[in-house]
Amino acid sequence: MDPFARKMVLGSFVYGGMMLLMFAVLTVVYLHTRPRCSDRVVVESTNPGKHWTATIMERRCGAEAPFLTHVNLRPAGEDLKTGFFSGSADEGEIFLIEQDAAATGIALRWIGPEQLLIDCPHCNASLARKREERRDGVVIQYKASQPTQ
Repeated sequence: MDPFARKMVLGSFVYGGMMLLMFAVLTVVYLHTRPRCSDRVVVESTNPGKHWTATIMERRCGAEAPFLTHVNLRPAGEDLKTGFFSGSADEGEIFLIEQDAAATGIALRWIGPEQLLIDCPHCNASLARKREERRDGVVIQYKASQPTQ
């Protein structure tokens, strides 16, 4: 093969490789900036000792997917950590229910320095997916005003 043809073939491979690399980088950027799920902070509450922050969030993963309301617990002063591609704040999740936040009427109340009360007057117990009683020394209590079905 003559030197000019060799340069053309090599140039084609380099060009193709650069196009693949550019496609991969742009895909990663797109998936990070437009995650499949989006978490919206509804309310945050910090305990009296300023050691813990509890956050009520609402998540939706697509137009046809149901709303999920969840409560996350993290050390005070730390930011919420969301997944790089998912956009979900799963770390520290202590309560998860398949209802939207407005319908549940969910509220947080610290009843002690290490005791959190999650008041969910309109929660349907059959839609609860996660319900922890203790996390990192914090005792979590639940109150439902209406009888669960």
